[in-house]
Amino acid sequence: MSFEEEKEQFEEEEDKEVMEGIQTQIKQELKEEIEVQEDMFKELRYKEEKEEEEQREEEEKEMVMKKEVEKAEVKEEPKKKERVVYTKIEVDLWRTKMHREEWGIRKDAQRAQKDRQWTRDMDQVGEVRINGEDYGWLAIRERLWKEEDPLEKRFVMKLFSSSGYWRASIELLLGETLTVSHATKEPCPTYICIFKHTRNLFRIQRLAHWPRFQGEIFRFSYLDENDRFQTFILDDKRFTLSSDWMVKDIHDKIIAKIDGKFANIGGRFDIEIFDEKLALDKTFGIMLMLFSSTLRFLKDTKKNIKKALKKLRITDTEVKLDDSESNLYLNPRKLSL
Repeated sequence: MSFEEEKEQFEEEEDKEVMEGIQTQIKQELKEEIEVQEDMFKELRYKEEKEEEEQREEEEKEMVMKKEVEKAEVKEEPKKKERVVYTKIEVDLWRTKMHREEWGIRKDAQRAQKDRQWTRDMDQVGEVRINGEDYGWLAIRERLWKEEDPLEKRFVMKLFSSSGYWRASIELLLGETLTVSHATKEPCPTYICIFKHTRNLFRIQRLAHWPRFQGEIFRFSYLDENDRFQTFILDDKRFTLSSDWMVKDIHDKIIAKIDGKFANIGGRFDIEIFDEKLALDKTFGIMLMLFSSTLRFLKDTKKNIKKALKKLRITDTEVKLDDSESNLYLNPRKLSL
C-alpha cells in the first residue's frame, strides 16, 4: 500500500471516529434533554397533584363548616309550638262509695223524684269537671252490671248535671257487640250514646286492629249542629302504664287526648281538646266524657263478651235483648210517619 493510500485510510478512520464522537455527544445531549423534560413533567405533575389535594382539603373544610352552620341553625330554630288546650275535662271515677255525695238514706229517692232517668238500681260512681268547675256526676246501673248471666249483663252509664238532671247516657249494645265480636274473633264492644239535647243517637265501636300488638282502636261519628259530618278515631298509646288515648280526625290530625292517671286506683282521666271549634261542640265533649267512663270497666266488659260467645257456641241459648235495647233497633222513619 502506498503512502497516499495509507494517508487516505487514516483520514477516513479519523473522520469516522469524529462522526462517532459527534453522534455519541448528540445522543448524550438528547438523553440529558429527555431527563430534564421528564424531571420538569414530574415536577409539574407533583404541583398539580398538590394543588388538587389542597383543593380537596378546602372543599372538605367548607363541607364541615357548612354542616356545623346547619347544625347551629337547627339548634337556634325555635321549638315546636305546644298544642293549645282550649278545654280540659276531668273524669274522676271513685273506687269506693265513701264519698259525701253518696251519704244519706233519702238521696236516691230525692234523685228519682227529680229525674226519672235515675232508676232504683243507680249507683253514683264518679264526677266530671270542665276547666276546674263542676259539670256533673256519673252513675251506673249496678243491678244490670252485676248480673251473673253473661247474656243478661249490660253496661249502662249515665251522666247527670250537678243539680241532678240527666244529660246523657252510654249503653252497651249487646246484639251488635256479639255480632261484630263473632265476626272478628275478638271482643269488640259497641256502645250507643243518647243525649238530652239532641234526637240523634251516636255509636262508639271498637274495631279489629291488625296486627293485634298495635293496640286498640275505637271510632265514632255524628252530624254536628250545622249538619256537618264529623268522624273520629280513638287510638290507644301502647306501652304505657295507664290508659292513654289519642283522638284523631278524618285528616289524621290529633285534636284531643285522654290521659289516664295510673296512680289513681279508681280511675281518673284528663281530657284535653286542642281544636277551638270542637272545644265549643257540646256533643264532642260529652262523647269523650262517656267514653272515658267506660275505660275502667273495659277489661271486665271484654271478659263478659268472651263468656257470652262461649255460652252461645256450646249451648242452644238464644239472644234475647232487653226492651230498652230492642227499642234502639226500631225504624226511625216508620216512627215519624
